[in-house]
Amino acid sequence: WLEEKKGRKVPMYCVDVSVGYPMDKPLEEYKINYIVQQLNDGIEWLEKITGRTYDDRLLCEAVWNEMRATRLWAEICTLNQAVPAPLDEKSMYALYVMGTLMKHRPECVAFYEKLKAEVEDRVQRGIAAVANERFRVITDTQPPWGFLRIFREMEKYGVVSIGSLYTYGLIGMWKYRPDGTWVPKELPLRKPQTREEAVRTIVEWTVDRPEWAHFYVPEAKTKMILNIVKQWKVDAVLLHYNRGCEGLSVHIAENRHGLQEAGVPVFPFEGNMGDEREFDFPGTLARLTTYFESMGLKKLRE
Repeated sequence: WLEEKKGRKVPMYCVDVSVGYPMDKPLEEYKINYIVQQLNDGIEWLEKITGRTYDDRLLCEAVWNEMRATRLWAEICTLNQAVPAPLDEKSMYALYVMGTLMKHRPECVAFYEKLKAEVEDRVQRGIAAVANERFRVITDTQPPWGFLRIFREMEKYGVVSIGSLYTYGLIGMWKYRPDGTWVPKELPLRKPQTREEAVRTIVEWTVDRPEWAHFYVPEAKTKMILNIVKQWKVDAVLLHYNRGCEGLSVHIAENRHGLQEAGVPVFPFEGNMGDEREFDFPGTLARLTTYFESMGLKKLRE
């Protein structure tokens, strides 16, 4: 987007949210206020640039829709704790995209409400994403987008990827309970009624986004992955050394070390979500199948 903007006189307003992550305690009030003030300034900037009056009613609706949608997605991801898992990572990429593009819209909320009911039904009836599931893995960040068929190759060994920190944490909003478990974040008691309420509410909601934790300390990402391993009954973690997203791959070597220290089997692989030339599909698949065989898995079908 920056390259597209270059040389064009397109107004742009950025918001700095790098105030830390509330892993073990709430953020200090001045950090929340820092982001709130930027959003308020941004609203004034928009009115000046467009010559239009900002509609606070629509803002309140959008904030409430976003909060509902992101909680619903977390609840859907939680259903994947079931054995067998009702969803697999490859399929989840077709579902999470609604939340990446339009989580502020009522259509997104309605879609996730229907999806949640369908996934609950799959759990109750024991419908599996991978019929022969016998080994559960997760990944950490974006996949090599041009090679999603690697997940179908894994299924030939009875392996299901039940999601990733990325699919769970980019759209889903989570909170730590006092016992250390990771659960969907609770909604406020009521929808915001004013601009001031809406802006503060969305800031307080969004600072808990798990994907933002990666940028600060490696322990945050490691802790989240360990929570998923324990709560979602995961057998191994696939770590993508993703050169296409430095932000989510920062500290990844430390994450690998932390997971191994905790006794979690780890399979690292290199790639680039944005450049297919930097992913060796045959080589990675050969290493991965060898890894599965070393874990005692045999190929079940061609």
